[in-house]
Amino acid sequence: MARGRSVRLLGEIPEKYAPDFMERLDRRTVLGKAVCQRFETVTADCGGIEGLAHVKIGLIRRFLWMECVIESIELQLAAGEQIDIGTYTQLTNTWLGLARTLGLERKSRPVRRLREHLAEAS
Repeated sequence: MARGRSVRLLGEIPEKYAPDFMERLDRRTVLGKAVCQRFETVTADCGGIEGLAHVKIGLIRRFLWMECVIESIELQLAAGEQIDIGTYTQLTNTWLGLARTLGLERKSRPVRRLREHLAEAS
């Protein structure tokens, strides 16, 4: 498929930007619910949010938003609309790179010993 006129995805940070916007998403919307559920799943796969560095949490957020953009392009394709296959390929490759950086396999959470738990309870 030949590429047509280049279409750039332009964006800018809104005037009232807050870095914790993901935590404040309206979970009543389909997108808000999906992103928040995926965030919880991916952070759990990485061993739990408690032990994650700020940078890794940021990577997870970008990974999830990129996944949403890729899925929206796939929905356009499934609806019979034309897509820019180059943009789709670049997004998918970048998404895969983030996935590899985050780790493709699940990590277990640190588990406390029974004695530690009992000592804290008393």
